[in-house]
Amino acid sequence: MRARESFLVRLVLLAPLAFAQTKQQKTPQLLRSAQYVYVEPLLDDGKFADPNVSPEDRQAVTNVTYAIEEWGQYRLVARRSEANLVIAVRKGRAASAYRGGQVGIHTSPTGGPPKTETGPITGGETGPRQDLLWVFAVNPDGALAGPYWKNAQDRGLETPNLALFQQFKKDISEAIAAQNKKRKKINIT
Repeated sequence: MRARESFLVRLVLLAPLAFAQTKQQKTPQLLRSAQYVYVEPLLDDGKFADPNVSPEDRQAVTNVTYAIEEWGQYRLVARRSEANLVIAVRKGRAASAYRGGQVGIHTSPTGGPPKTETGPITGGETGPRQDLLWVFAVNPDGALAGPYWKNAQDRGLETPNLALFQQFKKDISEAIAAQNKKRKKINIT
């Protein structure tokens, strides 16, 4: 019985220490040290030119891309494979649908005349009503890992504020400042 009481007392005394993390500890080193970033629509696997990506998501990608350029913390890259991080965004909506068409020209492997094929494209998606911004790492094999930072907010990707991006920027900036302060303190002692 005494061992159990002792365990409970230690648990109660140590619990606050377990939850007392600084912003620097909450923000992974990867996010603080990354150099290259790629922005894409969330859940669309980087297919920005895909006709199924909603106009709202396209605009959110564009807005976040401009905000990253202005911030200067990361360099933008043209392909996911060149990035350390992928910032994925999605405008909130309960549901959306799309309809369109496709045209393709195929050549015959035997050297015959090219064929033209057409067909309809229809589909839809459902998702959260809030805007989303998630940050992933890119593994050496190209697969995404994480997310290492994510947040959702009503109208969080609306311009001119881009509140979700501003929160991400604030968290990273504070973590970098804390890391630099810690390094400076270590160098002084």
